[in-house]
Amino acid sequence: MSIEHDLRAVADVLADDIPAIGEAIRQRIRSGAPKYYGRHDPMLLESESPSIFGALNSIIRGLRHSRQLPDGASEGALQEARIAAQAGVELSDLLLTRRIGQVVLWNWILDTAVRVVPNGPRQVAVLKQAAEYQFAWNDQVTRDVVAAYEEEKSAYFFHSRDRVRRAIVTDLLNGVPTDTEQLGYNLKLEHIAAVAWGYAPHAGLHALASLLDASLLVVEGTGGTSLAWFGSSRVGESFEKHITSVELPAATYLAVGRPGAGLEGFRLGHRHAWQAYRVGRLRPRPVTCYHDVALESLVLGDLPAARDFMTSELGALGYADERAEVLRETLKAYFATGENAAATAIRIHIHERTVAYRLKSIEERLGVPISRRRDELAIALRLADILSEGSEPRPALAGEDGQPDGRLSPVLGTASRTVRSIQKRSGTILPD
Repeated sequence: MSIEHDLRAVADVLADDIPAIGEAIRQRIRSGAPKYYGRHDPMLLESESPSIFGALNSIIRGLRHSRQLPDGASEGALQEARIAAQAGVELSDLLLTRRIGQVVLWNWILDTAVRVVPNGPRQVAVLKQAAEYQFAWNDQVTRDVVAAYEEEKSAYFFHSRDRVRRAIVTDLLNGVPTDTEQLGYNLKLEHIAAVAWGYAPHAGLHALASLLDASLLVVEGTGGTSLAWFGSSRVGESFEKHITSVELPAATYLAVGRPGAGLEGFRLGHRHAWQAYRVGRLRPRPVTCYHDVALESLVLGDLPAARDFMTSELGALGYADERAEVLRETLKAYFATGENAAATAIRIHIHERTVAYRLKSIEERLGVPISRRRDELAIALRLADILSEGSEPRPALAGEDGQPDGRLSPVLGTASRTVRSIQKRSGTILPD
């Protein structure tokens, strides 16, 4: 057997394990590079998966094909570097996350080669070639990542027109004493914070400020977002009055926090707006209000974990077939009516006996009584409403094309494959 044959055999096993490797990297970064996520910026979290899975696919593809190096870093890695620069992350912290990823992947390569390649000179040769390729790959890609970071940091912090205002706002949000006169915005008012994105975020923000008759403070956020605060003596009351008449430009979206007064309201509203953005980014609506999606935003703080939770709780109820969709809608109505079968029947315009039959079918699919998992199921259904429309980039899985398994819904496909991969590797039986 040639060394190329052995490397391809190792790469084939690694390709099947990509979801599990990616999750292991993600968890190790959380514990090993806590400063990287200290700003709690959803855009930074959103850029993580494309970067990780782009790197895994690139390295494994190189091991399959004569250790050919890529032309450069993936767009996912470059985008992560740009967003990290915009978020004020130190370059050393960004590079630390990449080193952690390389360590996790190397350990996986080592374990796989030991299992796949016979012990002796062949195994040693495979490990030497894999190590040399991984180091060479990392050196080449890291150069591009550093260049993208430095270029974005220069443009964003030193040449941007609103850099002074953004620096003041950053200090305010971080609790650093600062001179706020240059903001031209009264921090003693009641505020509503917002995150805007899409086609014309500034136009949407100014239109809403006019509708609310409120002063407006806008600074650029990360990843093409704009951060805003609307201020007036009764801006919360005005927002509730006019929320249904808000008209934004096409393909423009706002995530809005709860109203709050003074500097603490300024800060808390901003955190709420970012949390609402977690949901609004996955389920685009013209306006996403934090008070409507507070629970979802909390759970979606860890998106892969949220997907795994949803998959585990819904099980076969989460499949993409028409019958499963009917059962999910029935269960949502059942919960919304206080688990009253008669009220459920009226709500969804079917006979009460049909409701009873569907509830029995649901329990058969779940394998447990509904009452035993009531709270978990309610949350999982709310997550399914969001994640079925999600725009999160999907990792390519086994095979070059990375096509999802058509038997599963877009909501559950990725998480289910992750569970299966972990099961295969560890021999542990996990909830379906």
